[in-house]
Amino acid sequence: MKTGRHSPASTLAILVGTMMFAGPQFAAHAQQSVAAPFHAYDNTHYQDVDLVGEAGLVKANILYQRQEWIACTAEDKLPLKADFQAAVQAAAVHRGPVVLDFENIWIKNVDAAQAHRRYRLWRQLFLWAKEAAPGHMIGAYDLLGPNTDQYLDCARDLSQYQDGFFPHLYTAPGLTQATWERRLDNRVVSARNVNPNKPLIPYIRPQEEATCGGDPEPTYLPADRWRRQLDQLGAMASGFIVWSPVMCSQRVGDNRGWIIETVDFMRSLPSASSTIAQTRSWPLAPPLTACAPTPGVSVPVSAPKSRAVSAPTTVQSAAVQCEALPAL
Repeated sequence: MKTGRHSPASTLAILVGTMMFAGPQFAAHAQQSVAAPFHAYDNTHYQDVDLVGEAGLVKANILYQRQEWIACTAEDKLPLKADFQAAVQAAAVHRGPVVLDFENIWIKNVDAAQAHRRYRLWRQLFLWAKEAAPGHMIGAYDLLGPNTDQYLDCARDLSQYQDGFFPHLYTAPGLTQATWERRLDNRVVSARNVNPNKPLIPYIRPQEEATCGGDPEPTYLPADRWRRQLDQLGAMASGFIVWSPVMCSQRVGDNRGWIIETVDFMRSLPSASSTIAQTRSWPLAPPLTACAPTPGVSVPVSAPKSRAVSAPTTVQSAAVQCEALPAL
């Protein structure tokens, strides 16, 4: 049985009574919670599972970083705009969000100058993606991580350009359910600290987080544990994306316990189906001119030093064409 949700009528009654005694800030947050939909997406590659037809999930899109783009972003440069936007358009084939998976430009464990250059990379990528895929949610895989507070001003500013937060919450071999739930708690706290108005939609996986191709394939989670994770996400997050890697086995076979629980969980939702997020054009504040480390959070001192930024032009880097960061 799913917990933590009420019918719209009962929820509204509770909130009206509560707001009579609570401050305006709590009332505004409570009103937002009433209107918040639950977003359930499918990003799996199983050939013998139909999470859209069976469970009512919506197909999501993910754009993995190309090798030549890794070379560009590693040098604080951008992919060619035309190439990147063409790739976004090609990836945005489903109604769900378009999630950028660029895992070499986290804004953490670097000095302030490097953090700001990476902030500017993300900002430009989000702007380009929104141009290329209007009407889709735009976000980044795992950009909201456990060290988000290291450069809180950067994270808060970047949230303007994202329609949701998409951290991963996979289950590594040996990871206890209690530890998984503490990680969910941390993601919730980080999301609220960065921007409480953005939905938190973690990536989850019905198999253990392990390298594919071995013998045996990564183990499937017990059905009751999978359901526990769904219930926790239903109570604390705004949704989830079920993911599986392309290189793993693409057949579930008899491992259908998690599918049965997913179908039952979705039927327990008030709407009985997932909801497509409505994207909005938010008024953007002027871009940051610097990223300041959050007081009380240590920052490495051996990160690369700041260097001058040229005007936006096409540059050559190790035979790979990139674009320089545009001036703010």
